[in-house]
Amino acid sequence: MSKKILEVSGDATRDMSQVIDGSFYSAHEQEDIAKWLSHMNADTTESSFEELFGGDWYDDDSFGDLENFQVRFTEKEEECELEHDEEIQKFLDEEPQRERDKGIRRVNYQLKEMIGNIDGIKDTTIQLLDDFMKVVKTDDIESLPEEEKKLYKTLNDMTQLTLKYPKPEVEKETYDPF
Repeated sequence: MSKKILEVSGDATRDMSQVIDGSFYSAHEQEDIAKWLSHMNADTTESSFEELFGGDWYDDDSFGDLENFQVRFTEKEEECELEHDEEIQKFLDEEPQRERDKGIRRVNYQLKEMIGNIDGIKDTTIQLLDDFMKVVKTDDIESLPEEEKKLYKTLNDMTQLTLKYPKPEVEKETYDPF
């Protein structure tokens, strides 16, 4: 043994790749099936893929995101059990309502943003009107020069901003509106 003390360092790399495959039969159009698979997160989440396509990852502890997803469509002529067709049809039937709800959420979100901006503008205008009154040091607006009267009128009118639409309650948004 040597009297020298050595630091022993090591590096190792290990890439692990698992592949799963499975299938089911459907009488729906390819694009409708692809939309449904995406809606069900089968294109991104291991557990969703396994649930819809079958198969087993052989590692029940690691459910997460998929790195690669591909789907193929092959026509079959023999009779097959259409395992997910009722779910796919329900998804397709509910699509107009989902799109409508999505549009309403987007408009509502943008309205809340706009109302917040209007409230901010109104608050700033009130402060500007207060500052204006401190500068002119008079309540006799008629005695002011014409340009100052216009400025006062504009500021005063802006402080009167009111919303005809009831102001919605602000709730935390948990989705990307765009």
